[in-house]
Amino acid sequence: MENKKLTQEELQQIKDVQAKSQAVTSELGQIELLKLQLKTRRKNAEDFLEELSKEEKALAESLEAAYGKGSIDLEKGEFIAYVEQAEVVE
Repeated sequence: MENKKLTQEELQQIKDVQAKSQAVTSELGQIELLKLQLKTRRKNAEDFLEELSKEEKALAESLEAAYGKGSIDLEKGEFIAYVEQAEVVE
């Protein structure tokens, strides 16, 4: 069987399909890389949140030990003690 020449148009179509295939392969690789980076960022954020929760708890315990139970008015910088209501006896 004799070899036949492809037309320039056919060759260009093949090259276009190959280029598109390479582009989609590259894009999928980039997406997978981003997924790995996001996974790492999420883990770092979760670790930070855990440390922040511990810090918040320690601060709350420290303030409660110093001032008792209550709340804080950040605008005034004041501690407002909780007042326990006595039972009403009839």
